[in-house]
Formats: sequence, structure tokens, C-alpha cells
Amino acid sequence: MDQEISDPGLVAACAAGDRTARALLFERHVDAIHRFVARMRGSDADVVDDLVQATFLRAFGAAVRFNGTTARAWLHGIAANVVKEHARKEIRRKKAMSAVAEVTFGTAQPVDPTLARLPGAIAELPHALRAAFVLIDLEGEKGVDAANALGIPQGTLWRHVFEARCALRATLHGDDP
Repeated sequence: MDQEISDPGLVAACAAGDRTARALLFERHVDAIHRFVARMRGSDADVVDDLVQATFLRAFGAAVRFNGTTARAWLHGIAANVVKEHARKEIRRKKAMSAVAEVTFGTAQPVDPTLARLPGAIAELPHALRAAFVLIDLEGEKGVDAANALGIPQGTLWRHVFEARCALRATLHGDDP
């Protein structure tokens, strides 16, 4: 039955919020997008799955701007951007974590004075927020693993990470939390 509806028709229905259309579009293209992301991203199957999910979530939100190309090409373009953004975030995270390690262990002085204040700001976080932040942003743990390690639901973990990031941003940039 789903083959009766064209891809542009499904995308238009997705733009209107039709959950069935979203499921059909996902089913039609998930394998191709998964292969593409896996080839672009590589080894970690959980990261690939997360990026595929992020691709479809972004596509559903952007369906109103669908330009009439093939849905497959449109989804590949979105997936490419999702993978690129993920790679940029990983690079920034690794640079920041390297700078934190250098400051924390005294191997070097960071050029950015904000980074010099980061270890102290992390230490000032309430334990629950600090634990979530360190596991996710510093240690690079997956959400499910960090939540299990802390004995909390994943939703609570991500709320703690969000609150920790907001508190650190406010502390480091002098904003009100």
C-alpha cells in the first residue's frame, strides 16, 4: 500500500505532521540512509544509528522546505550535514577535553583564560550534574551507558547534562544562570 504514495506526497504529508507518512518515508529510505551514514561515519554502530535517527528527525522538521528533488537525494543531503555537524562537535569536544586535561594535570597553560577556569567550574557543579557532564562530555560515554552507570533514567541524565552545560556557560562567561 505504501508504494501507492509517491515520495513527494509522503514528504508533503510529513510536513503536515502525518505520523503514518513519517513512518512510511522512514521505512522506504532508512536502509539507504543507514548505509550512507555508516560509510561516512564509520565504526561505531550506536553513533551511526543516532545519526540516522537525527537525519530523519531533521527531515521531518524540514519537510515544509522540500525542494522537489528526489526524497532519497534530499535525505542524503540532510544526512551529510548531520554527519558533518557531528564531526565538528567531536573535534571541538576533543580539543576542549585535551585542554581540560592539560590544565587539570598541569602539563600546559591554556591560551584561553576561560579554559583555565573550566576545571574549577566543573568542580563547583552539584554532584549529579558534574557526574552526568563528566561521563557524557569529558569521557564520551553513550547516554544509555552513562544513565545505567549513574542509576538514573536517560531523560534525567540528559536534563542533568543540559543543566550542567548551562551552569558552566553562565559561570565561564559571567552570565546569570
